[in-house]
Amino acid sequence: MVIGLGISGIESARFLRRHELSVRLVERQSEELFLSKSKFSHAVQELRAIGVEISFGLDGERIAPLLADVGLVILSPGVPIESAVVGTIKRLGVPYVSELELGIELHGGRSLVVTGSNGKSTTVSLLDFILRQAGLHSYLCGNVGTPVISNEELHQESVGQRSLLVVEASSYQLEACTVLKPAVSIILNLSENHLERHGSLERYGAAKGRVLRLQTSEDLAIINADDPAVMSLANSCSATLALFGRAVLTELTKRAPICASIDESNPDGAIIRVSIEGNTELYETRSSALLGAHNRYNMAAAILAARRIGVVPEVIQSSLDTFTPLEHRLEVVVRRDIDRALIINDSKSTTVAASIAALSTVRRHFPQHRLVIMIGGLSKAGSWEPLLALIKAEGSFIEPVICFGKDGPLLASHCRAQHISCVVAATLRSGADLALESLDQLGQGVVLLTPGCASFDEFTDFEHRGTEFKRYVHEAIKLPISV
Repeated sequence: MVIGLGISGIESARFLRRHELSVRLVERQSEELFLSKSKFSHAVQELRAIGVEISFGLDGERIAPLLADVGLVILSPGVPIESAVVGTIKRLGVPYVSELELGIELHGGRSLVVTGSNGKSTTVSLLDFILRQAGLHSYLCGNVGTPVISNEELHQESVGQRSLLVVEASSYQLEACTVLKPAVSIILNLSENHLERHGSLERYGAAKGRVLRLQTSEDLAIINADDPAVMSLANSCSATLALFGRAVLTELTKRAPICASIDESNPDGAIIRVSIEGNTELYETRSSALLGAHNRYNMAAAILAARRIGVVPEVIQSSLDTFTPLEHRLEVVVRRDIDRALIINDSKSTTVAASIAALSTVRRHFPQHRLVIMIGGLSKAGSWEPLLALIKAEGSFIEPVICFGKDGPLLASHCRAQHISCVVAATLRSGADLALESLDQLGQGVVLLTPGCASFDEFTDFEHRGTEFKRYVHEAIKLPISV
C-alpha cells in the first residue's frame, strides 16, 4: 500500500508495478477534489492503466479493511507519523517505510543526505555538480524535486558500487526513517519551520536529527558549528565529526578532526579554509555566483562532503567558480540601467529565516538601493519577529512592505505592531503591480520577492509562484529591459 497521491506516492507506485508487485494506493482527498485541484491529477488514469488500485476519500480507521493483505506500507512525506492513518497502520502491525528511506535502501550504496531549515537545495545541487565535474556518477534526488525511488537504476545489480545518491531530506521525510545510515550526513541549520506539523522546535529538530541516529565512526557527520541547535543534535552522534563555521580554523580543529573555517575578512571575497587531519586547503569564493553569507555555509558543507568522497581541491575550486545558482533563489529577473533597478525572484524562501538571509544578502550587495520587499502567501507557524526586526533596522532603505496573498492582512498587522509601513495586496499579481509602481518612482531600487510563506494559497508550489511572478514582471515591464 502507498499512502498519498503526490509525486512520492506516484513514483513509488510506478516502481512497485515495474517489479510486478500488487499496489493499492490510498488518497484521503475525494477523487473529485483531487482531480480538480492537484497538479498530479493526470497521473490517476496512468496509474490505473498499469494496474494500480486507487482508493480516494479514505483516512484513519477507514483504511483498515484494505490492510488485510498488505505486506508493506510506503508513506509519502505529506503523511505525518502521528496521523490517524499511521495510527491504524501501527495498530494492525503492518510494516511501514518512507519513500525516501526505501529508495536509499534499495540503492544499497553510498548516500550523502543533506537536511536543515534553509539552504538544502543549493547545497545538494552544488554537491551534485562538484561530483559530476569530478567524473563521478551522482544522482540528485529527494526533496529537491526527484523522489529517490524514481531512480531508474535501482533495479540494476551493483548500482550502489557505481553511483552516489545526493539526497535532500526534509523533516517530513526523515521522521518516518528507522534504518537510515548515510555515508555522509549534513545538517546546515535549524530555525522555526513546519511547527504546524511538529509542534515545537525541539520535535522538529529531533526529526532532522534522525539523519545522524545510526551513523558510526566509518560515516561522516558535517555539522554547523555556529548553530547551537544543530550542535546539540551532534552531541550524541557516533559518526566522525566535521565542523564548519566562522571560528578561526585552529579553534575548530580543537573540536573535530575535519573542519572548514569561513573567513569573511578578505575584501576580494570570502576564503574557506579547510583542515583535514592536519592538512590545510584554501578555497576562494570571489568568482562564485552564489551570493550572501548564508551561501558560504552551504559551500563549506559541500566542500567537506566532496573531499570525503575523494574529489581533489582543483575540481572543487573550479566547480565553485562555475556553478549556476538555482532558479527562484535570489534570481535576478530584470536588471535595468546598469544595476540602477533590479527585480529579484526569491520565491524559494518559504521560511522567515530564508527571507532574512535573502534580505541581508541584497542589502550587502546593493547598499545604496532602496528596497521594495514582498512577503506573503500562506503563513507558517512561528515568529515573524526576527525578519521584522531586520526590516525595522534597515528602515531608511525600506519602502512600505508589500504583504500579499491569503495571509497578507495578518502579516500587515505584524508590521503595524512594529511600526513598519506596509500595504496589503490580495494576490501576488496585485502585489507585483504595487512593487513595480514603487520601483518606477525610486529610480535606483530593488524589488525583492521573498515571501517567507508557503505558496499554496494561490499556487501549486514555490516554483509555480516564482514562474508566475516572472511572467507578471515581463508582462508589466516593456522595453528597455535586460534579462
